[in-house]
Amino acid sequence: MLWSSYFITILVTTLLPFTATMKVKSSLLTNEAFSWAELTASRMITCQYDSTSGLWKNELRWQSGNTLETLANFVSLMDSPLRSVFHQTYMNTDMFVGGDCFDDYQWWLLGWLQVYSVEPNLDYLYRAADIYDFVTVNAWNDTICRGGIQWCPKNAYKNAITNELFLVSSMRLHPYASLLARPPTYFLDWALKEWQWFEASGLINGYNLINDGLSSTTETISTSHKGNVNHFQDASCVNNNGTTWTYNQGVILTGLALLYNSTGNATLLDIAQKIADATIQRLTYSDLILKEPCEPNCDTDQQLFKGIFVRHLAYLIPYLTDAAHIQQYKSFLEQNAESVWTSRQCERDGLYSLIWSNQSSASCNTSHNSSTTSAAWDLFVSSAKTKSLSIKSPSNWTYLGLGNCADDKNASMPNFNKMNVTKIECRTTAEQDTGAVAYDHQFGCNGIQYCRIRTSSDPHQTPQGWSYENGTAKTVTRSNKFPVTSCFLRVV
Repeated sequence: MLWSSYFITILVTTLLPFTATMKVKSSLLTNEAFSWAELTASRMITCQYDSTSGLWKNELRWQSGNTLETLANFVSLMDSPLRSVFHQTYMNTDMFVGGDCFDDYQWWLLGWLQVYSVEPNLDYLYRAADIYDFVTVNAWNDTICRGGIQWCPKNAYKNAITNELFLVSSMRLHPYASLLARPPTYFLDWALKEWQWFEASGLINGYNLINDGLSSTTETISTSHKGNVNHFQDASCVNNNGTTWTYNQGVILTGLALLYNSTGNATLLDIAQKIADATIQRLTYSDLILKEPCEPNCDTDQQLFKGIFVRHLAYLIPYLTDAAHIQQYKSFLEQNAESVWTSRQCERDGLYSLIWSNQSSASCNTSHNSSTTSAAWDLFVSSAKTKSLSIKSPSNWTYLGLGNCADDKNASMPNFNKMNVTKIECRTTAEQDTGAVAYDHQFGCNGIQYCRIRTSSDPHQTPQGWSYENGTAKTVTRSNKFPVTSCFLRVV
C-alpha cells in the first residue's frame, strides 16, 4: 500500500497515554490544515493521478506541473511514500510536456525544482535547468517592448506571467549555479535583468495589481487571458489594462522575496507586500475569501489560478519581518482554507469547487474538477506550512491519520456503521454517542461514503438506520493508511 505513518499518528501514539476509554486529552495539539492537506493528497493521487502519462486527469498539461509542485510541498511537510509519484512523472514526461508556450514550460521547471528540494535526484534538477536554458535562448526578445520574455515561440506577446515565472525560475536556480557549472551570478544576473525590465514596463498598475500584459499604443487591447496575440512592431509598449488574474499577483511575490534575500534590497519586500495587500483588498468577496475576476464563469485555464496565488503568498511569508503582515497573511490563508474545507467540497464526488466563498451557490453547482481540487490542495498545504503545529484543534475531535481507526495490531473496535453518510453527518452522529471514542469516514473515488463510529456503547444504543459491528480491539492507537479515509479521535 502506498501510505505510511505520518507525524500526527506518531505524535498521538508516542506522546499520549491511551486508556481503555481511548479518549484523547484536550491538551493534544494539532494542525487541522495538515489533515485537510493529507486527505486531499490521498484523493488527488488515488483518484486523479494517471501513472501512465505522469499527469493528472482532467487537468491541462501546464496545470499538472503546478500539481506536481503542490505534491512536493506536501511531501515537505512530512516524509511520505507519495514521493514515488515524482519518479513516475519524470519517466513519463519530457521538458516540453507543459504545452506550447514559454509559461507552460516554466510551470514544470518550478515543479521539478520543488521536487528536487525534497528528493535530491540530480535528474530533476537537470530537467529544470534544461527547460531554463531553452527559455533563455529562445524567449528573451529585446526588439519588442525593449526586452522581456515573450509568451510563445510563435507569439511575441509580452505578458506578465511568463516574465514573473522567469524571475522566479532564475532565483530558484541561483543556489545551484556551481552544481550546474555556471558562473556564480549567472542566474542572479538574469533575475536582475528581468526585474529591471518588469518594474519599468508598467505592468504593475496604480492599484499595485499586475495586469495581464503589454500592448503597443497602436494595437487593440485585449483583456482575455492569453487572448492578446499581437505581434508588436514598435519599441514602446504600455500596460494593456488586461485582467488582474490572481496568479499574476502571486508568482511575483516569490520572485521579489528571493531577490530580496540575495540582494538585501528591502524595497523589493515592500513592493511584494503592496501587491499582496492589494490582492486581499480588491480580489476578494465581502468575507475576504479570494475571488478570481472571472468567477463564476472561469475557463479551464483560470480554475487553478487561486491555488497559485496562495502558494506563492505562503512562499513570501518566511522572508517578511513585519509581524503585522505575517499575521495578516497567515490568517488570510487559514480563513480561506477553513471556508473551502467546511463548505466547498461536492458531496457527490469529493472534488472542490471553483468558488471558495461559502456565500456562493452549492459546491456541486459550480465548476469542480481536478484543477479546482488541486487549487484547494494548494490552499490546504499553504495553510499547513505557515500555521504553527502547536495550535489546538477548535473541535472536539483531533485528526489521527489517514485510514481506518485501529489498534497496534490493526484490530477494529466495535462500531456503528452506515453507508452514504457525509463527513458532517458522520461527525455529528459520533458527537451524539456518549460512548464514541473515534470515528473514520471514507469518501471513495466513486463518491460512495461510509462512516464507522468506534464505540464502547452497547449494541442496543445503535442509532436508527445504522448497523452494529462487533470488534476485538479495546483501544484506537493508529490509522491503517487506507486511502481516501480519515480517522478522528475524541478530545476530552
